[in-house]
Amino acid sequence: MSGTTTALQTVGGTRGEVVHVVAAGNARTTMQRNKISAARSLQRENHRFFSSRNTTTTTTTTTTTTAAMSTESTPTSDDENNNSNKKDRFFLNFFGFPFPLVPFLFRETKVEKIYENVYSFTQQQGIGFGLGVSTNVRMTVIKLKDGTLWVKDPIAPTEECIALMKETFGEDYRVSSVVLGTTMYEHKIFLPSFARAHKNAKVFVVPGQFSFPVQLPNPLLGISNATELLDSSNPPPEWLDEIQYEILGTFNLFWSQYRYSEGTFFHKKSKTLLVTDAAVYVDGENPPDIIPKEELRDLGSEESFTIKLLRGLNFKGGRDVERANDVSDEINGWRRMTLFSLFIAPDAKNIINPAKSFNAMKNKFVVSPIVYVIVFQFFREEIREWKKNCQRRFIGANRVVASHFPASKKATAKDFYLAFKFADSDSEVPSYYSDPLDLGSLELVQKVLNFIKVYD
Repeated sequence: MSGTTTALQTVGGTRGEVVHVVAAGNARTTMQRNKISAARSLQRENHRFFSSRNTTTTTTTTTTTTAAMSTESTPTSDDENNNSNKKDRFFLNFFGFPFPLVPFLFRETKVEKIYENVYSFTQQQGIGFGLGVSTNVRMTVIKLKDGTLWVKDPIAPTEECIALMKETFGEDYRVSSVVLGTTMYEHKIFLPSFARAHKNAKVFVVPGQFSFPVQLPNPLLGISNATELLDSSNPPPEWLDEIQYEILGTFNLFWSQYRYSEGTFFHKKSKTLLVTDAAVYVDGENPPDIIPKEELRDLGSEESFTIKLLRGLNFKGGRDVERANDVSDEINGWRRMTLFSLFIAPDAKNIINPAKSFNAMKNKFVVSPIVYVIVFQFFREEIREWKKNCQRRFIGANRVVASHFPASKKATAKDFYLAFKFADSDSEVPSYYSDPLDLGSLELVQKVLNFIKVYD
C-alpha cells in the first residue's frame, strides 16, 4: 500500500547536530498495531531500559536517530535478555507526519536466504494511531562475484541488523553499493544512516528524489555523494556485468512537487527481479514472519480496537455486520491486515469478513490499490513501455522480490507482469480488486486531487 505523506525530516550529524527540513515521501500504508495496553507496556519497558542502561548515543540519519549503546554483561534474567534485545534493536524515529512510521524505538530484524547469494533482511513497519496494521519492509542484499555486497532499499542499521549481516556474510563483510530503488519516504528515511554505517560504499538513487513543499538537493536530505541511475543501458561499473535495471517513471504529481520513480533490477546469476512498490505478492497462507502472531490474532478478533472503532463509528454501515467464524483469529487477522495495507479503508463488510476480497488477490502479484488509483491509472502508456523493456531485457527472470509482503519462491516474472495487465487498456481496473466498494475511499481522495488539478 502506498500513500502520500508529509514528513518533518531531521538531518542528523554526529553528537546531535541537526537541521530540520520538511520533506515528503510515500508512506506505503504499512501500519502497526498500537493498542493502549501495548503502549503502556512499552512505556514501562522503555522506562526500565533507559533508567538502567549505559548509553553512547550518535545521531546518524536524515529522518531517524540511531543509538549505539554499550553492551551489558551476560544476561542472568529474562528482564536482562529483553533489555539486551531492546538495545540491539534501538532506532529512534518519531517522524512521518501526519502518519508517523512505527515502531518508534525498537525494530527487530530477521534474515532469510532467498537464493544462492541473495538474502532478505526484514523489519516491521507501520503507521501509528492504533490503526492495527503493519507489514514488513525489506532490504535485499546480493553478494557479488568479488565478494562485496550490493544492498537495495536499506533498512534501519540497528546493532542487531549489523550483527546479522556479519553472521551471514562474515565479520569483515564489505558493502560496495547501496541502492535506493524508489523516491518513496518509507524507504529513503533509512538510506543516510545505513550509508554512514558503511562509509566506503557508493550510493545510487533513482531519479526524482524530492522534498515538499520546498525542493531541496539530495545532500540536504541526508543523501550525500549519491549517483543518480539515469541511463539504464549503462549500469555503474561496480555491478555492470551482474545487475541490470529499468526505471519506471518519473511520474510528476502535485504540480511536479511529488514524484513517483522506481527501479526494477535484474540479478543475472539468480535470475531474480527486484522491485520496491510496483507490485507485491499476497501470500494466501503465510504472513511475513516479522509480524508478531499476537498482533494478527488481535486484529482478527472481535475484541480488536480497530473493529470496535469501526462498529462504534458505524463505518460504512459496519455496526450490524456479523463475522463469519470460518477461520482462526490469526488467519482472519492476516486477511484484514492485507486489506488495510492495500486499500487503506476497504468496505466495512470486507473488513469484518475479508475472505472474498482477500481470496481475489491471494497467491498473486497485485498492484497496491493506492498506487493504482493515485498514480498508475494515469500513466498506462509508460507502464506498458516499462513492462515491454523489462520483458525484452531481463530474459529468463524466474523470481521476483518486492520490498514488502512475503518473498514468494513459487511465483515467476510472468506472474509479476500479469499484475499490470490493466495497463493494456485505457480504462481497465485490475481484476483482482473484486469489490469496487473497497476502492471507494481511495477514489474519493483521487476526485479531490483531480479537482485541485494535481495531475496538470
